[in-house]
Amino acid sequence: MQKIDVAKFLIQERDNHFSQGLYDWSQVTFAYNSNHMEGSTLSEGQTQQLYDTETVFAEGGDPIKANDIIETQNHFRLFDFMLDTIDQPLTLDYVKKLQGILKQGTISRKGLQEPIGEFKSHNNIIGQLQTVNTVPADQVPQRLEHLLDVWNKTPQTDLNSYAAFHYEFERIHPFSDGNGRVGRILLFKERCRNKTMPFIIADEDRPFYIRGLREFKRTPGYLVDTFGNAMDEYSMAFEQVYGRQVHQKDQSKIPPKPKKSPRR
Repeated sequence: MQKIDVAKFLIQERDNHFSQGLYDWSQVTFAYNSNHMEGSTLSEGQTQQLYDTETVFAEGGDPIKANDIIETQNHFRLFDFMLDTIDQPLTLDYVKKLQGILKQGTISRKGLQEPIGEFKSHNNIIGQLQTVNTVPADQVPQRLEHLLDVWNKTPQTDLNSYAAFHYEFERIHPFSDGNGRVGRILLFKERCRNKTMPFIIADEDRPFYIRGLREFKRTPGYLVDTFGNAMDEYSMAFEQVYGRQVHQKDQSKIPPKPKKSPRR
């Protein structure tokens, strides 16, 4: 399998303030799609505006929810934290840290928000699947620790292993909110850690993603194919910035300067 250290490219762009490269594109694309799948009302243009200027304007007089802005800004921070901790093994504390960053400063009606950065205290269902029961709250630490321990000790060779891991994580559903977004950032991180092409699931592919989770036990190929299509899209974005030759070469040196921005 061809190895490529995408995280190294992203970190170099960020730290050297390259604009409109793969890093900027990934930040906006990831924050927009992952949040929009969970009901955010911000458009991709508004997400870009928030990323560029830290301000956002309503479109057509439509109201903007405070949490949509907060969680989008938090996702930018979450992406950076993920890049800075690429090589860290997955632990309960690490996963809780991700959720804490995503939900920090969010607003809820008094008495309805559980502690941020902690596991759920009440049983819940997978919101997108509606009827799928998840692991009871009192079993979350044990079940999640087992999943992470097995994952850390097992070589990840193909998309099937990532699909199985993601399915089990979402079935555990360890938090009161943010499980999908935390699960998807974990996929990106672990793909980068293993020097394989990461991916961002597009909101337009949400029906296929939901079907993949819902039908995973019977037809795992649905979710694997969704991941594969998303990986192809990210590969094309990478090649638009760095060229096909860089993609096809094993990367161990300092990445070259970006050539251009991916097309949206």
